Amino acid sequence: MNMIPRLLRRVNIRQVLFDLTTVFCCVFLSLLAIKNLSTYPSSFVVAGIVSGLFALLYATLHAWFGGYTTSWRFFSFQDGKTALAATVATIVISGVIFYDVIPTTGWIMVFSAAIAAVFGPRFFARIAHSHDLPFLRGYHRAELQNAKTSKIDSRQKLLMIGFGDHVADFIRSQNRADSDYEILGVVHIEVECEATSLRGVPIIGSVNKLGAIIRRLTSMETRPDFLVLTRDEMSTRSVGEILSVTDKFNIPVAWLPRADRINSNLGQQLRPIKLDDLLPRSANLFDAKACSNLMSGSTVLVTGAGGSIGSELVRQICHLAPETLILTDASEHALYMINQEISQIFSDLQIVPKLLDVRDRKAVFRAMEIHQPDYVFHAAALKHVPIVEAQACEGVVTNVIGSRNVADAAAATKVNAMVMVSTDKAVNPANVMGATKRLAEAYCQAMDAAKADVKGVTRYVTVRFGNVLGSNGSVVPLFQKQLAQGGPLTVTHPDVERFFMTIPEASRLILQALLLGADDQGGDRGIFVLDMGEPVKIVDLARQVIRLSGLTPEKDVKIVYTGLRPGEKLYEELMHETENLVPTEHPSLMVARPRFVRIQTVRSQIDVIQAAANTGDSLEVLRLLKLYIPEFETTAREAKTIIDKGAPLLRPEAV
Repeated sequence: MNMIPRLLRRVNIRQVLFDLTTVFCCVFLSLLAIKNLSTYPSSFVVAGIVSGLFALLYATLHAWFGGYTTSWRFFSFQDGKTALAATVATIVISGVIFYDVIPTTGWIMVFSAAIAAVFGPRFFARIAHSHDLPFLRGYHRAELQNAKTSKIDSRQKLLMIGFGDHVADFIRSQNRADSDYEILGVVHIEVECEATSLRGVPIIGSVNKLGAIIRRLTSMETRPDFLVLTRDEMSTRSVGEILSVTDKFNIPVAWLPRADRINSNLGQQLRPIKLDDLLPRSANLFDAKACSNLMSGSTVLVTGAGGSIGSELVRQICHLAPETLILTDASEHALYMINQEISQIFSDLQIVPKLLDVRDRKAVFRAMEIHQPDYVFHAAALKHVPIVEAQACEGVVTNVIGSRNVADAAAATKVNAMVMVSTDKAVNPANVMGATKRLAEAYCQAMDAAKADVKGVTRYVTVRFGNVLGSNGSVVPLFQKQLAQGGPLTVTHPDVERFFMTIPEASRLILQALLLGADDQGGDRGIFVLDMGEPVKIVDLARQVIRLSGLTPEKDVKIVYTGLRPGEKLYEELMHETENLVPTEHPSLMVARPRFVRIQTVRSQIDVIQAAANTGDSLEVLRLLKLYIPEFETTAREAKTIIDKGAPLLRPEAV
């Protein structure tokens, strides 16, 4: 019994009245043209009765089929099928009722007249809308407004983007007289869409025509107050494109909350910035079951466990059911925080927090000998480019010597596999941080290649990836802090671009790389390179952060350029030009085959550079890094100093 009232609430009354009038007139005139009918003494009365009942029956059937729930301005093939079905059904029913009144041939004229009455106005409205005819704008504007103008004045106008259950549920929740919102229409994500309405709300175009749609609505004085996005079907690339369009119109953008959580002020529900919203890529597959089978019941040690990557690795590893988890970090505060977090969530897991500086070789060996880990994840490193650039010796001691200490201790205690977390800055390094990580990569590669000679059991898996959004000191937290202070947002150069990945995704792929690397017992697997998607310009990232905060770049918040920092490159690379990139069985992991150095050679190199670093001779450290890593790009001043100092005492082959 509730179906008819609900149906009537969705019906466009103006369309019904228009159809009743046009169908009645056209059918009435066609009946008068039938010769047999004109012989009736009261032919006008008969034609009027038949035409009236015909029009009423047609309008009822068309409403029942849902034909009055979409705007004629967006009349489509699907709407045409609905109108045709209602017309044919009306002809059949009327033919049965008035079988003795109208001859069979006369129904052909009636059918033609009905088709003209139904399709003619709809086609005209569709064509007029496509060409934006000025004399119809008033009608369009009236069509988009509710008859209760007093209510509309206080309602917020929404333009929905998306076409799924989430949108449908929200529309249904607002289908009431006291609704706080007027939904102007739905913009579909796909370029082509067969449907023309969603729960009575017209689909007014596709997202690639968003700018034209907003301009048209604005010209009709129905400019939306909010553009509402639906996260369940929105790609991150689409979000960026939509936000760039809304910049021109200064329309706030909101994420659609759950229907039961919506309130009268959608502006206060703008969802906070989520890092993965800023990435033009989708999440990658993670074989949690296989990783769990590998690590279940094992002892796992993580260096740098309190850092951005290290702490997320710890969280992910905890779900893989290890027996014991050794958390190590040189920072007491960072170690305390991650230990508190994990201990409260995984109370059954044996967790051992341990203050450990990877630069202390004896301490590293002692920790491994005591706990005998099965797997080691080496995430401890100095990673801030300007800081390491200014303190090259410290960068070498932590990133190179510290990595060697962990790798040697892993071999001595027969660890199953050690994962070395590296960076894309190790490719054609333009800074000390990248150069030190490349030297650490070379050592782990050499250890992995040499294990057959020394009958070792430890696999060395090196994973290289780009920037991680949200990590300590990374650009997005900086932007968020600057935004909270009212701006401006600082970018070093308008052309700077980087590869980006979220912390959870990077951590899962590190675990996936371990799974692939640990299973391979024959030969070297090279360096695992994560699929980072397309590079993102930092200035575009800044603009998206501003947009997702409900503000307009350059209008509400300025973006200023500060110049490239020491050691900073415009572009990052994931592999050297001499490295062959080989696909793996996982779609988001590839293997780079870089140049190899024998373990004896790279050990000699590290011994020499360690001696220079221990004396604090930064220029000598830079000279040696340049010697061992020829692609390392130093500044003109540093290069001149290197040339002036001459050749080193030891010149082993380059890494």
